[in-house]
Amino acid sequence: MALPKLNDNLKFEMKIPSTGKVVTYRPYLVKEEKILLSAFESQDQKQAMRAMVDTIVACVNESIKSSELSTFDVEYMFTQIRSKSVGELSTLILKCSAEGCDKGTETQVDLSTIEIEKIEIDNIIPITDDISIEMKYPAFNGFVDNFREGITESEFGFQMLENCMVAILTEEERFNVNEVNKEELTGFIDSMTNQQFELVGEFLKSIPSMKKEVSFTCECGHDNTVTLEGLQDFF
Repeated sequence: MALPKLNDNLKFEMKIPSTGKVVTYRPYLVKEEKILLSAFESQDQKQAMRAMVDTIVACVNESIKSSELSTFDVEYMFTQIRSKSVGELSTLILKCSAEGCDKGTETQVDLSTIEIEKIEIDNIIPITDDISIEMKYPAFNGFVDNFREGITESEFGFQMLENCMVAILTEEERFNVNEVNKEELTGFIDSMTNQQFELVGEFLKSIPSMKKEVSFTCECGHDNTVTLEGLQDFF
């Protein structure tokens, strides 16, 4: 007689933030937790990021491609899966903002209530009267591929900008970025004025992220409200 199967009926629903598609998922199991722990303990950020997206693909019942997940998809989906696997409450130590107080207050955050804050913005950015750039949100795989220890914030930002560009549009032609020589693309970006570059930068600033406002009272009596943003703030 075969052993009974565990957790076959544990199913939850969530929406993929970038597409709105509803998928079902299960908590991660011991076999996945071993991989996650090993990746996090290695202190190799790339390994940890890849372990997160592999866990999402394993736990979602529908077929999804990691290459199609945005950075904020992975943050949100991993947080929801973790909340059903380990517990919906995350205990954080939050610092008081009162002048002269350096105390930390233990605060619990309900991970199941976290939402993605999305700003509606046109993904076609006009940079001259007859040239526009079509943009997309950064893919998580591209984020991982471009990340490396010691990379400067500006260098990483330029690489992510290239990854977010879909096409360069003129009145007569469309130049798909994936068909353009990298050196030529870099030259195109380098030829922008500061004002034109800032127009593209506004799109990057609109990239959604996990955010939650949390209030707590320090033992010194000061009432605090902080905004948690991004995966690292919630764990």
